[in-house]
Amino acid sequence: MALVVACAVGYAIGADGEEDAPSGTQKVMLKIATVETPDTRTAKTWNPPATPMTLQELPHTEADIANATPEEARQMAKENRVKKLANQGIQAAIATDAYLKAQQHFEGVRKKLEGTVFGKQVILAVDKFAGIAGECFDPDCIEFFHRMDNDEGDKEQFLQDMKSTDTLCAPYFIKLIFDNPRHESGKVVMNGQEIKRSKTTITITYQVQALNGRMITSGMVKEEKMTKTSNAVQRSGTDEGVLIDTIEEALRKVAKRINDHFVAKVTIKAVSAGGKKDEDFDAEAATVELDGESAEIDTEISIMKGKHTIVIDLDEYKQRGSTSFNIRKSGPIKIVLKKKEAPPKKEAKDDE
Repeated sequence: MALVVACAVGYAIGADGEEDAPSGTQKVMLKIATVETPDTRTAKTWNPPATPMTLQELPHTEADIANATPEEARQMAKENRVKKLANQGIQAAIATDAYLKAQQHFEGVRKKLEGTVFGKQVILAVDKFAGIAGECFDPDCIEFFHRMDNDEGDKEQFLQDMKSTDTLCAPYFIKLIFDNPRHESGKVVMNGQEIKRSKTTITITYQVQALNGRMITSGMVKEEKMTKTSNAVQRSGTDEGVLIDTIEEALRKVAKRINDHFVAKVTIKAVSAGGKKDEDFDAEAATVELDGESAEIDTEISIMKGKHTIVIDLDEYKQRGSTSFNIRKSGPIKIVLKKKEAPPKKEAKDDE
């Protein structure tokens, strides 16, 4: 069995050290850390290298600040910022330590892979995963870093990103467990010519694991590739290119599933509470704010699954219901607008 692990940033850690659901404002960061095959598998599978340190609670809640005097509120906000920076420093240290230990592990594993036939084929396919990720991962929501054996510039940039992120984040890891490839073949005679039919199958089980070991999501994909050759061009054994192509397609399926787990593709739609009878309603004239940023109505948007704030503004209408949405899946988000009641007309007084 083979194992690919990628570390990521995207889950906020609470004061108790547990990961919260991914916030819509965060960006997932993935990075390959290790690859293993049946011939190179270690006695103990590689797991996240550390347990996250407990972050400290902020000294003041939003309610405390809201009920304070302006001067007290400013002081409370300042104290909260100081504590947030301290927590961010703790988290940066955790993430950096996880990165370095994962890199150290990969350096040893790669040497073993290069010493086996299947290991070399896996490395060739995984090396192309950066391109696969570029096709499958939504760049607005997921940032993918390639192999851990990168150059010093890439390493320094990664560590800088860990330290400069605006959100307290915890690394987490993707495991891709490869089964041994299966090869099946048979021969048929067509028009006096012998045709060899071959099928190559690759199965990958993937897991997304948090730094504390908690499983976030998991699944399995299987990719099959059929080939035909005539007796004039038949070769013994398995075509290396076919196997690598099969691995790449399996990795592509995994990448799409990972993207779908974190990313939702939504279309924000404004509808009138009065339905089709409301002839004054013009959805195209409405303006949308998604998490405080301008967004297009009736246009597909890729966003991180999780909590978001959506505010629609339209003259003479008001948004009905909450502006807070917990987005869990792709699809349209219909927001109902209700026509504002016209203010009562003041009756003119008769001249005395």
